[in-house]
Amino acid sequence: MSDNKGINKISDKLLASVVRFSEDSIIITTKDLDFPGPQIIYVNPGFTRMTGYFPQEVIGKTPRIFQGPKTDKSVLKRLKNDLLAGEVFYGQAINYRKDGSEFWNEWHIEPIKDDFGKVQYYVAIQQDITKRKKIEQSIEQKNSALKEILEQIEIEKKNIKDEVILNVEEVLLPAFKKLRRKGSALDVKYLDVIESNLKHLTSSFGMNVSQKKFKLSPREVEIANLIKNGISSKEICGMLNISFKTVETHRNKIRKKLDILNKDINLTSYLQML
Repeated sequence: MSDNKGINKISDKLLASVVRFSEDSIIITTKDLDFPGPQIIYVNPGFTRMTGYFPQEVIGKTPRIFQGPKTDKSVLKRLKNDLLAGEVFYGQAINYRKDGSEFWNEWHIEPIKDDFGKVQYYVAIQQDITKRKKIEQSIEQKNSALKEILEQIEIEKKNIKDEVILNVEEVLLPAFKKLRRKGSALDVKYLDVIESNLKHLTSSFGMNVSQKKFKLSPREVEIANLIKNGISSKEICGMLNISFKTVETHRNKIRKKLDILNKDINLTSYLQML
């Protein structure tokens, strides 16, 4: 027959070794949660490495001695509430070493219960996560700085857009009114198209038809713009001083690049939707 007592003794010994040689800080306290708080009855060497306190300096004292001005009181309140509710606590807060220096402590606390399910002790496993917190804070600062840069870019874009609109309204449009009085009927019609596009300078038409997806050339964009405004091929010939055949060639290229070459789609209507 196996010796169950021997197994239990070995298990206890192994457990004690695991606790003693753990890199994590381990504290065992009494179950008292009301002020002045539970008393420390055991700490492992990992605790001493993390806090600088030796066992004889903290045994019988409360873990409150590790708290200080920057310790988040809301975390401590949640700790107490979780333990009173019989739950396992997980949290992070600033704690203080023996020399008074701060460190970020991440820990979880579990109850040790007797055979009847009553809490007898609490065991807290702790880690110093100061380096991790500094990295997280550095990332947050960089993200914040990037956000500010992007916001500034948007402000600059708006300022440029406002300046363009102001120049169009205050300088260019009045000039077109003067030119319209001197030009031919065809010139006036062309000026109307240009003026219309100046008024819609902030629209996305030019960007849409010249983007990588369509790859319209500058000349094709110009002709597409005239077509969009209802100008006939014949009128485009006169405005741009090119042949009717050239205009039709451009129209076919535009339709091909827009992927509507062999489709029963009106080019003018299609361009007006872009």
